[in-house]
Amino acid sequence: MTLGANEVHLWQVHLAAQDPGIHFFRRLLSPDEIQRADRFHFERDRIRFTIARAAMRKILATYAGDAPQDLVFSYGLKGKPGFPPHFKGRGIQFNLSHSRDFALLAVAEEHCLGVDIEFINREFASDEIAMRFFSRSEVSTLLTLIPSERAEAFFSCWTRKEAYIKALGEGLSVPLESFSVAFGRGVSPALLWVEHAPEETSRWSMYDVAAPEGYAAALVIEGQSYQLRKWQWEPE
Repeated sequence: MTLGANEVHLWQVHLAAQDPGIHFFRRLLSPDEIQRADRFHFERDRIRFTIARAAMRKILATYAGDAPQDLVFSYGLKGKPGFPPHFKGRGIQFNLSHSRDFALLAVAEEHCLGVDIEFINREFASDEIAMRFFSRSEVSTLLTLIPSERAEAFFSCWTRKEAYIKALGEGLSVPLESFSVAFGRGVSPALLWVEHAPEETSRWSMYDVAAPEGYAAALVIEGQSYQLRKWQWEPE
Protein backbone atom coordinates (compact mmCIF):
# COMPACT_ATOMS: atom_id res chain seq x y z
CA MET A 1 0.00 0.00 0.00
CA THR A 2 1.20 3.50 -0.82
CA LEU A 3 -0.11 6.81 0.47
CA GLY A 4 -0.65 9.91 -1.61
CA ALA A 5 0.52 13.22 -0.17
CA ASN A 6 -3.05 14.31 0.63
CA GLU A 7 -4.64 10.94 1.27
CA VAL A 8 -5.95 9.37 4.44
CA HIS A 9 -6.61 5.65 4.34
CA LEU A 10 -9.32 4.35 6.66
CA TRP A 11 -9.66 0.68 7.50
CA GLN A 12 -12.78 -0.71 9.17
CA VAL A 13 -12.44 -4.01 11.04
CA HIS A 14 -15.40 -6.13 12.13
CA LEU A 15 -14.15 -7.52 15.42
CA ALA A 16 -17.04 -9.89 16.13
CA ALA A 17 -16.54 -11.70 12.80
CA GLN A 18 -12.97 -12.84 13.55
CA ASP A 19 -13.33 -14.93 16.72
CA PRO A 20 -12.20 -18.30 15.20
CA GLY A 21 -8.76 -16.83 14.42
CA ILE A 22 -8.04 -15.46 17.88
CA HIS A 23 -5.08 -17.77 18.54
CA PHE A 24 -3.46 -16.79 15.25
CA PHE A 25 -4.06 -13.10 15.95
CA ARG A 26 -2.55 -13.42 19.43
CA ARG A 27 0.73 -14.70 17.95
CA LEU A 28 1.12 -11.41 16.07
CA LEU A 29 1.14 -9.28 19.21
CA SER A 30 4.12 -8.10 21.23
CA PRO A 31 4.50 -9.20 24.88
CA ASP A 32 3.22 -5.84 26.16
CA GLU A 33 0.15 -6.04 23.90
CA ILE A 34 -0.60 -9.55 25.19
CA GLN A 35 -0.31 -8.26 28.75
CA ARG A 36 -2.73 -5.44 27.94
CA ALA A 37 -5.19 -7.91 26.38
CA ASP A 38 -5.03 -10.19 29.41
CA ARG A 39 -5.92 -7.35 31.78
CA PHE A 40 -9.48 -7.24 30.43
CA HIS A 41 -11.92 -8.92 32.79
CA PHE A 42 -14.34 -10.17 30.11
CA GLU A 43 -13.24 -12.59 27.40
CA ARG A 44 -15.12 -10.70 24.69
CA ASP A 45 -13.09 -7.58 25.50
CA ARG A 46 -9.82 -9.55 25.38
CA ILE A 47 -10.85 -10.91 21.97
CA ARG A 48 -11.82 -7.50 20.62
CA PHE A 49 -8.56 -5.89 21.75
CA THR A 50 -6.48 -8.76 20.35
CA ILE A 51 -8.16 -8.67 16.95
CA ALA A 52 -7.99 -4.88 16.73
CA ARG A 53 -4.26 -4.81 17.47
CA ALA A 54 -3.50 -7.75 15.19
CA ALA A 55 -5.48 -6.18 12.34
CA MET A 56 -3.61 -2.91 12.92
CA ARG A 57 -0.30 -4.76 12.64
CA LYS A 58 -1.41 -6.61 9.48
CA ILE A 59 -2.55 -3.40 7.82
CA LEU A 60 0.46 -1.29 8.81
CA ALA A 61 2.80 -4.03 7.62
CA THR A 62 1.53 -3.44 4.07
CA TYR A 63 2.70 0.18 4.29
CA ALA A 64 5.96 -0.40 6.18
CA GLY A 65 7.05 -3.45 4.16
CA ASP A 66 7.70 -5.65 7.18
CA ALA A 67 6.16 -8.66 8.89
CA PRO A 68 3.26 -7.73 11.21
CA GLN A 69 4.88 -9.32 14.25
CA ASP A 70 8.14 -7.42 13.60
CA LEU A 71 6.62 -3.95 13.73
CA VAL A 72 7.96 -1.85 16.60
CA PHE A 73 5.91 0.91 18.18
CA SER A 74 6.94 3.79 20.38
CA TYR A 75 4.51 5.51 22.72
CA GLY A 76 4.07 9.18 23.57
CA LEU A 77 3.85 10.48 27.11
CA LYS A 78 0.07 9.94 27.07
CA GLY A 79 0.27 6.53 25.39
CA LYS A 80 -0.34 7.38 21.73
CA PRO A 81 1.43 4.77 19.55
CA GLY A 82 3.61 5.55 16.56
CA PHE A 83 6.68 4.30 14.74
CA PRO A 84 10.03 5.19 16.36
CA PRO A 85 12.29 7.58 14.40
CA HIS A 86 14.77 4.87 13.38
CA PHE A 87 12.10 2.49 12.03
CA LYS A 88 11.80 2.19 8.27
CA GLY A 89 8.10 2.96 8.51
CA ARG A 90 8.98 6.48 9.68
CA GLY A 91 6.78 9.16 8.20
CA ILE A 92 3.70 6.95 8.48
CA GLN A 93 1.19 8.31 10.98
CA PHE A 94 -1.66 6.15 12.26
CA ASN A 95 -4.35 6.00 14.89
CA LEU A 96 -6.65 3.19 16.03
CA SER A 97 -10.04 3.31 17.72
CA HIS A 98 -12.43 0.51 18.62
CA SER A 99 -15.87 0.30 20.15
CA ARG A 100 -17.85 -2.89 20.72
CA ASP A 101 -17.85 -4.86 17.44
CA PHE A 102 -15.90 -2.47 15.21
CA ALA A 103 -12.45 -0.92 14.98
CA LEU A 104 -11.27 1.91 12.75
CA LEU A 105 -7.66 2.55 11.73
CA ALA A 106 -6.54 5.77 10.02
CA VAL A 107 -3.21 5.97 8.15
CA ALA A 108 -1.54 9.00 6.54
CA GLU A 109 1.91 10.40 5.81
CA GLU A 110 3.72 12.89 8.04
CA HIS A 111 0.72 14.69 9.56
CA CYS A 112 -0.63 14.00 13.05
CA LEU A 113 -4.11 12.52 13.07
CA GLY A 114 -6.71 11.06 15.36
CA VAL A 115 -9.73 8.86 14.71
CA ASP A 116 -12.65 7.79 16.87
CA ILE A 117 -15.50 5.33 16.46
CA GLU A 118 -18.25 4.93 19.05
CA PHE A 119 -21.31 2.76 19.50
CA ILE A 120 -24.33 5.03 19.86
CA ASN A 121 -25.34 4.23 23.43
CA ARG A 122 -28.59 6.13 23.95
CA GLU A 123 -28.48 5.69 27.72
CA PHE A 124 -25.07 7.38 27.88
CA ALA A 125 -26.08 10.23 25.56
CA SER A 126 -27.89 12.19 28.26
CA ASP A 127 -28.18 15.92 28.79
CA GLU A 128 -26.42 15.47 32.13
CA ILE A 129 -23.34 13.90 30.49
CA ALA A 130 -23.30 16.63 27.85
CA MET A 131 -23.43 19.37 30.48
CA ARG A 132 -20.56 17.71 32.32
CA PHE A 133 -18.20 17.25 29.36
CA PHE A 134 -19.26 19.50 26.46
CA SER A 135 -18.55 23.19 26.04
CA ARG A 136 -21.35 25.68 26.70
CA SER A 137 -21.97 26.27 23.00
CA GLU A 138 -22.12 22.53 22.32
CA VAL A 139 -24.64 22.02 25.12
CA SER A 140 -26.75 24.87 23.72
CA THR A 141 -26.68 23.29 20.26
CA LEU A 142 -27.66 19.89 21.64
CA LEU A 143 -30.59 21.28 23.63
CA THR A 144 -32.08 22.95 20.55
CA LEU A 145 -32.62 19.52 18.97
CA ILE A 146 -35.73 17.44 19.46
CA PRO A 147 -35.17 14.49 21.87
CA SER A 148 -35.27 11.85 19.11
CA GLU A 149 -32.28 13.46 17.37
CA ARG A 150 -30.09 14.03 20.41
CA ALA A 151 -28.37 10.63 20.72
CA GLU A 152 -26.97 10.72 17.18
CA ALA A 153 -26.01 14.38 17.57
CA PHE A 154 -24.38 13.67 20.95
CA PHE A 155 -22.11 11.01 19.44
CA SER A 156 -21.43 13.11 16.36
CA CYS A 157 -20.06 15.72 18.77
CA TRP A 158 -18.35 13.17 21.01
CA THR A 159 -16.43 11.40 18.22
CA ARG A 160 -15.24 14.71 16.74
CA LYS A 161 -13.98 15.81 20.15
CA GLU A 162 -12.29 12.49 20.86
CA ALA A 163 -10.63 12.45 17.44
CA TYR A 164 -9.19 15.90 18.11
CA ILE A 165 -7.81 14.87 21.51
CA LYS A 166 -6.29 11.74 19.98
CA ALA A 167 -4.70 13.79 17.20
CA LEU A 168 -3.07 15.97 19.86
CA GLY A 169 -1.80 12.88 21.65
CA GLU A 170 -2.60 14.45 25.02
CA GLY A 171 -5.15 11.95 26.27
CA LEU A 172 -7.40 12.89 29.16
CA SER A 173 -5.18 15.86 30.08
CA VAL A 174 -7.23 17.98 27.63
CA PRO A 175 -10.64 18.79 29.17
CA LEU A 176 -13.46 18.10 26.72
CA GLU A 177 -15.14 21.38 27.64
CA SER A 178 -12.03 23.42 26.71
CA PHE A 179 -12.83 23.39 22.98
CA SER A 180 -15.87 23.33 20.69
CA VAL A 181 -16.72 21.46 17.49
CA ALA A 182 -19.48 22.00 14.95
CA PHE A 183 -22.19 19.33 14.81
CA GLY A 184 -25.88 18.86 14.11
CA ARG A 185 -28.07 17.92 11.16
CA GLY A 186 -26.48 19.20 7.95
CA VAL A 187 -23.59 20.89 9.79
CA SER A 188 -20.10 20.27 8.39
CA PRO A 189 -17.58 19.04 10.97
CA ALA A 190 -15.13 21.71 12.13
CA LEU A 191 -13.05 22.76 15.09
CA LEU A 192 -14.66 26.05 16.13
CA TRP A 193 -12.88 27.21 19.27
CA VAL A 194 -9.97 26.17 21.48
CA GLU A 195 -9.44 27.83 24.84
CA HIS A 196 -6.19 29.86 24.95
CA ALA A 197 -5.22 28.71 21.41
CA PRO A 198 -7.33 30.39 18.68
CA GLU A 199 -4.80 29.39 15.99
CA GLU A 200 -5.72 25.73 16.48
CA THR A 201 -8.91 26.08 14.43
CA SER A 202 -6.92 26.67 11.22
CA ARG A 203 -4.35 23.98 11.98
CA TRP A 204 -6.70 21.00 11.77
CA SER A 205 -9.20 19.45 9.36
CA MET A 206 -12.16 17.48 10.69
CA TYR A 207 -14.14 14.86 8.79
CA ASP A 208 -17.09 12.59 9.39
CA VAL A 209 -16.34 8.96 8.59
CA ALA A 210 -19.01 6.57 7.32
CA ALA A 211 -19.68 4.04 10.10
CA PRO A 212 -21.83 0.90 10.48
CA GLU A 213 -25.43 1.42 11.50
CA GLY A 214 -25.62 2.30 15.17
CA TYR A 215 -22.12 3.81 15.26
CA ALA A 216 -20.57 7.24 14.70
CA ALA A 217 -17.00 8.02 13.61
CA ALA A 218 -14.79 11.02 12.95
CA LEU A 219 -11.28 11.92 11.81
CA VAL A 220 -9.07 14.91 12.65
CA ILE A 221 -5.78 15.59 10.84
CA GLU A 222 -3.26 18.42 10.51
CA GLY A 223 -3.50 20.40 7.29
CA GLN A 224 -6.20 20.88 4.68
CA SER A 225 -7.86 19.29 1.64
CA TYR A 226 -7.49 15.56 2.17
CA GLN A 227 -8.98 12.73 0.16
CA LEU A 228 -10.38 9.94 2.34
CA ARG A 229 -10.25 6.37 1.03
CA LYS A 230 -11.94 3.61 3.02
CA TRP A 231 -11.66 -0.17 3.04
CA GLN A 232 -13.09 -3.10 4.98
CA TRP A 233 -10.27 -5.26 6.34
CA GLU A 234 -10.64 -9.02 6.00
CA PRO A 235 -8.18 -11.63 7.30
CA GLU A 236 -6.31 -13.66 4.73
